[in-house]
Amino acid sequence: MLNKILKLERPLAVLDLETTGLNPEVDRICQIAVTIHYPHKDPIDWSSFINPEIPILNTENHSISDEMVKDAPLFKIVAPALAPNLLKSDLCGYNIKDFDLKFLRVEMQRAGVDWPWEGHIVDPLFIYRFKKGHNLLNAYKEYVDVNGFSGAHNAAVDVAATIAVLIGQLNRHEDLPRTVKELSSFCFPRNENAVDEQGKFVWIEDEAAFNFGKWRGKKISDPTIRGYLHWMANLGDFSQEVKDIAQNALDGIFPVKS
Repeated sequence: MLNKILKLERPLAVLDLETTGLNPEVDRICQIAVTIHYPHKDPIDWSSFINPEIPILNTENHSISDEMVKDAPLFKIVAPALAPNLLKSDLCGYNIKDFDLKFLRVEMQRAGVDWPWEGHIVDPLFIYRFKKGHNLLNAYKEYVDVNGFSGAHNAAVDVAATIAVLIGQLNRHEDLPRTVKELSSFCFPRNENAVDEQGKFVWIEDEAAFNFGKWRGKKISDPTIRGYLHWMANLGDFSQEVKDIAQNALDGIFPVKS
């Protein structure tokens, strides 16, 4: 089991989502699967189709049809039970940071569920990119079975494959960290000068400043860029952390370098 090879300081939720499309602002979740691994007990599996309340236009990607989900629960029904379990867990998934986590945040908000998740992320995709490259099926062939696996793009199958790939990576690469925190840092190395995880803001003379676009190098305390901060906080495609920094700056609260 995963807790035999990776040191878990709190639960690690390995999850996968299937969705009606790629844009979390307009598309919806149509299947969820999650296996929660615990430091000192057996893992728990849960999966369900979700009625997205909109047509599924990409059935060819995951073979999930409108008929298959018409009697499934709405996300707002499962969210209140799902949210607290994920809230106290670190997260693991294949491309989870750039896809699944974005969908979860938007869907939780849409369902009216407070979900201020903060934790460590382990992504076998990033480990594979560092070590090899390519998709989940190729990762499985590399680290688990050269014959691959069937049923890709079924969330439950993908979760099982992701767990197998991560175990294979940890077994093969002895130099990989053995704690979730260290493995998360390996997957997502952070610029030491960055204010936020995405590196949209950096420290300049111990003050937060823009690290992108036409305002790169300008401190966010400059009153001439309030309109841009308002756009970032309310309209831009940024992480919740970046949006919060922008909104706090509008309110006169600026990051303090520790």
